[in-house]
Amino acid sequence: MKNSIKSLFTVFTATTLCQITLPYISVHAADTLPTIEQIQAFQQFLLRKTTTLPSDIDYDWNHDDCYNVTDLCLIKQALLSANTGTVFSVSNSTELQQALHTVVAGDTILLQPGTYESSEYGTKASLFFSSQEGTANQPITIKSADPERPALLKGIDNSKGIVLYLTGNYWNIEDIICSNAQKGIVLDHSNYSYIKNVEVYETGQEGIHLRDGSSYCVVNGANVHDTGLTGAKYGEGVYIGSANTTTGYAYNCDYNVVKNCTLGPNTTAECVDIKEYTTGNRIENCTLYGGGMTETDSFIDIKGNETTIQNNICDTQGNTNITDAFQLHCQIEGWGRDNVISDNTISFTGTTEYIVRCWSGTSCTVQNNIRIPESDTMYRAYNGSTMIILDNEK
Repeated sequence: MKNSIKSLFTVFTATTLCQITLPYISVHAADTLPTIEQIQAFQQFLLRKTTTLPSDIDYDWNHDDCYNVTDLCLIKQALLSANTGTVFSVSNSTELQQALHTVVAGDTILLQPGTYESSEYGTKASLFFSSQEGTANQPITIKSADPERPALLKGIDNSKGIVLYLTGNYWNIEDIICSNAQKGIVLDHSNYSYIKNVEVYETGQEGIHLRDGSSYCVVNGANVHDTGLTGAKYGEGVYIGSANTTTGYAYNCDYNVVKNCTLGPNTTAECVDIKEYTTGNRIENCTLYGGGMTETDSFIDIKGNETTIQNNICDTQGNTNITDAFQLHCQIEGWGRDNVISDNTISFTGTTEYIVRCWSGTSCTVQNNIRIPESDTMYRAYNGSTMIILDNEK
């Protein structure tokens, strides 16, 4: 196997490879190593023998905003050092809980189709918990054996507990469903973890929470709906960071990405809440539904710095509670600043709602946002805030 991998790289030199600029810098390496066929396609792309690449593979491994020979070398290094690890095939809750405590870097927990229900509460009242650590080249993976029949992890009381609670770095969580606890998936001081193609619903409070210093994580393709069933005020779809009024958590949950997700309907609070003391988080290419939002007046609340909100589609679904698509708040002096909101499309109920509302102490740049129906009511910046409007927008 390793000889065949090595042979893929012998025909290249730095002078033969082109450099292709990407639209933005990725903050997370590929969630899985590319296959040999995908690497061959990448080589052909770099040699300009083809112009297309699989859209679900991230080849920018050194995060320098371009594809070049450095990425190819990093992929080679990862492939040569990769260890397939142990596969724990589980089919019931007891086996799953044992596997979560046993896995080490490079291992995979393979969930057979079925329901994994627990009424036993462990660390932080979690139903399924692990503190094990993966590594950059050898993450720990938990996923369904059949993505078409994803495993359901659930509790027995949506007012209590966390379905899946992880505190280690470099976890991949793929193709699972979490339901019927107070919270769905919570990552605490877990860096470089990847949540992909999960569904979370029927939670008493938030669906997915990146908390306690969790940074450089990705939530990709999540479907979160019907949250806040017992605590509507806390029913966010995705929650990044912690409010400054809480104690016991590290606040700096930075450079996380939420992309390609469907959030709502019936997230009773914001689809996404980005707290103070967080930096560089991105929400992009998501679809946000406002039906059933009873405890908020915006799709996304931004209280951190250098947040990017781009290429999202928001639909109020006739909910008149929603007065703004995106709100910026300054909870702590110096926070809520230098945010970018661009290329979003928002369907409102009427003509008086704002795409962006900036409260005192905040700042942002807005560009190329589309309002449906069209209206002169686009943006509102209060005294003490700064809004830069590009491309002659109103």
